[in-house]
Amino acid sequence: MKILYGITKSNFGGAQRYVLDMAVAMKKQGHNVAVLCGGDGPLVHKLNGEKIRVIIIPGFGRDMDLLNDAPRLWFIIKTIWREKPDVFHINSAKMGGAGIFTGRLLGIHRIIFTAHGWAFNEPRAWWQRILIKFFTWVTILFAHKTICVSEKTKKDVERWPFIKDKLIVVYNGISSFNLDKRKDASFTVGTIAELHRIKGLDILLTAWGKFMKNHRAKLIIIGEGEERKNLENMAKNMGISDSVIFKGFIDDARRLLSSFDIFCMPSRSEGMPYALLEAGFAGLPVIATSVGGIPEIIEGGVTGALVPVENAEILFSTLVLLAGDEELRKRLGTNLRASIRENFSLEKMIEKTLELYL
Repeated sequence: MKILYGITKSNFGGAQRYVLDMAVAMKKQGHNVAVLCGGDGPLVHKLNGEKIRVIIIPGFGRDMDLLNDAPRLWFIIKTIWREKPDVFHINSAKMGGAGIFTGRLLGIHRIIFTAHGWAFNEPRAWWQRILIKFFTWVTILFAHKTICVSEKTKKDVERWPFIKDKLIVVYNGISSFNLDKRKDASFTVGTIAELHRIKGLDILLTAWGKFMKNHRAKLIIIGEGEERKNLENMAKNMGISDSVIFKGFIDDARRLLSSFDIFCMPSRSEGMPYALLEAGFAGLPVIATSVGGIPEIIEGGVTGALVPVENAEILFSTLVLLAGDEELRKRLGTNLRASIRENFSLEKMIEKTLELYL
């Protein structure tokens, strides 16, 4: 088959990781694969390293810009007309809308949309959420199938008119990876995330400020994003800068999970986060908010600790609990690793997705 993947941005969050995994797997199976995206970020360089053809949409980004997006839409139309893919697999809200319009206009045989989470669940103005819901409904309605990365993602929309039969749940999957040898014995809490407000890292810093009053430890934050300066200033104003280390973007950051004693994901919204799957695969005890697909990965008290969203006090008390109980940390990490290996394999994800292409 000729398969074209489309995604709005070429940074390297969960959706981009998904596109890379799918594109690499389909190329290995002998299919003709290309990726259509905006920007020249890490995703593009990783695809180039795998010798997968990339088509860059000039100036295409996440924010809506009706005046300047018209020529970008025309670029997408010309690209789809030239490529004539058998399968057009679109990811992210903006590419979803543009891809559905273009794919249907040009009669593409199979249009698949993967919902990595819903933008209408993010903190936004009410009118923005209404508009996003409408365009999301249109995207799902005109896609041949929509992949939801969690049962929660599916439940959020399955009662909308005319789309229930178009939805299918396919969990994100990961394969085995190597961990670096740990070099520092200091007690360490860590996270890997894009530095956006939706990731709730301000809540983590608030909890960390309380935690550091009676503990000696460090917090490592791996990732980059527009909130970095605000978070650094917050840590400075709280007087905890010495214990908080912002590492920035690190390629293949998952290898550094061996440096953590606890992995923390305080997100305000999630789909099916790869970083959490990888932390579990590495055998780490996890503290995460009970949002999106996270409760489908973490069973509270069995495979990790679930805390309410935007609740720094409970996050703080959970940090204290796990920090003081090494046996509990080992049990939670061992249980989670077994669950990840059984339920969230890359092979299962590829197999179930390929079935939708046929």
